[in-house]
Amino acid sequence: MDKLTIHPRVLERHPQLMEEDVRTAWENAYYEALRPDSPNFPEYLWIGTDSSGREIEMVGVPTIDGWLIYHANTPLSKRTRDEVESARRR
Repeated sequence: MDKLTIHPRVLERHPQLMEEDVRTAWENAYYEALRPDSPNFPEYLWIGTDSSGREIEMVGVPTIDGWLIYHANTPLSKRTRDEVESARRR
């Protein structure tokens, strides 16, 4: 279960990202959290860095053969930063 699929909408909505940026950030993820309250449960948040050192937030779900990333963005959104900070306080 290791196939990574990036939804085409990610690159359409965020032209500053290329597929390789998201794949590299996925491989270099340093933060992963399950979002138990998500309507898309089981939904996960990852944060990783691309080859340029940019932090990229990624949101996705498990699939039968891997993962589907349906949101990615750089820089990190305020919502994501707040979520990470809240989790660190727990």
